[in-house]
Amino acid sequence: MTKWEKIRADYPVCNNAAYFFTNGGGPVSTPLVQRATALFTELSEKGRGVMPGWDHQANEVRTLVGEMIRAKASEIAFITNTSQAMILLYGMFPKHYEIITMRDEFPSSFVGWMHNGHTLHFVDSDDHNQISVADIAAKITPATRILITSHVMFRTGFRQNLKAIGELCKQHQLIHIVDATQSFGVNDIDVQECNIDVLIFHAYKWVTAGYGTGAMYVSQKILDQYPPQVMSWYNVDYETADFQSVKDYTNFTPKKDATVFEPGTPPFVNILLLGEALKYLHRTGIPDIEAYVGELVTYLAEKAAAQGIRLLSNYPPEHLSAIQLLEITPTQNEKIEKNNIQARYKNNRLTVALNFYNNKADIDKLFSALAEA
Repeated sequence: MTKWEKIRADYPVCNNAAYFFTNGGGPVSTPLVQRATALFTELSEKGRGVMPGWDHQANEVRTLVGEMIRAKASEIAFITNTSQAMILLYGMFPKHYEIITMRDEFPSSFVGWMHNGHTLHFVDSDDHNQISVADIAAKITPATRILITSHVMFRTGFRQNLKAIGELCKQHQLIHIVDATQSFGVNDIDVQECNIDVLIFHAYKWVTAGYGTGAMYVSQKILDQYPPQVMSWYNVDYETADFQSVKDYTNFTPKKDATVFEPGTPPFVNILLLGEALKYLHRTGIPDIEAYVGELVTYLAEKAAAQGIRLLSNYPPEHLSAIQLLEITPTQNEKIEKNNIQARYKNNRLTVALNFYNNKADIDKLFSALAEA
């Protein structure tokens, strides 16, 4: 049994369907279910007695996230989702800081910033859903201070060149904020090499950690220069932290590391399950996953060409992602659904999201169904 066959065996969804819906939400693995059961069993037996051990394990997860993106543990905060992370960033930056983002972004990248009074400038994709760094650069003005982009566009599957965009941000002294929800777990990301100031990912897609967990990297440079505005009891340090003997807790200062973005008691179970999923990915190897999924992307393109099906995500190799788009008819989609193939279909476009539990047989099943129509 190959490494990929073993991985596939860990995901029961593969026994039930050809699953191409990771862009909308990934399944969880049997090891993750077992870990969840063990955690809740421990909580049922020990109650609050789990806290010392769980707190230590959560910090190990923080360290692992940092290692995976080449950052320090002190620059990592746990989040529940991308929107929450963005909300934590609002108010940190002066409202006269103008923002560049992409027209194809998911709304969490711009709605809150607009509502909070920032001026946003949108970069349009071309007729082939591609975004050029030159077009991004053309939007920069003396008032531009922040650039927000997804690593992979949720709707088109176009993968940004983060290194090139990072160089652009460095050249113009822009704050570089990246939503990696549609790529983390399948594409390697180096925040230092890509000059990323803030990186966010919700781990329910390619990380396959379930809903309600993720992480945010905030560089020490940003932490030092822009204090967050969202404050509560957990993200500050107290002059005296003994709540049982001290009656006055009004002397406090915000924490100096990324835990300043964790205002309340952490969702420990979710964090530890995130750690379980990340360890699984880390053992497998993100570069290996990226290469394997790349082979599936190539195979899908070959099958589409052989059957005369239009591939809408036919980008240059450096812009390809695990999200692929096929132009098909409603009749073809009916055949897909009848053959127990799960994928998003809208406006004659089938989104085929590939992950490390998929294989060529899944793709063969998809194109066999398309051929029946």
